[in-house]
Amino acid sequence: MNAYRVNIRFNLNDRRQRNAAEFLEHLDQEKYVSRSAFAVQAICTQVEELQSENPNARLLEDIRRILREELPALSTAPAEPPTDKPPELTQEQEKQQADAALAFLKGF
Repeated sequence: MNAYRVNIRFNLNDRRQRNAAEFLEHLDQEKYVSRSAFAVQAICTQVEELQSENPNARLLEDIRRILREELPALSTAPAEPPTDKPPELTQEQEKQQADAALAFLKGF
C-alpha cells in the first residue's frame, strides 16, 4: 500500500478542537472501523465539498434523503374541513360576553 502519513495535534484549549479530540477518543470502532479511517473520510468529504461548485451539495442531498425517508410516513388523510357554525355558548357564557362588551364600550 502506498500511503501518505500526517500527524495532527489538537489544541485542547480550543472548544471545537477539544470536542473533536474527545469524539475521536471515544470513537465507536464498530461503526467507524478506526480513527484513521474516520479522519481520512472526514477530510476527503471536506475537500470534495470545497472543490465542488456547490459547497452545500452534501447538505442538500442529506435534506433530500431525509425528506424521501420521512414524507411517506406522514398521513395523507385530508384534514377535517372547518365548520362555519360557531360553537354554541351557554347562557352564562353569553352573559359574560355581553357584560365584557358593555364594559369595553363604557371606556369610550
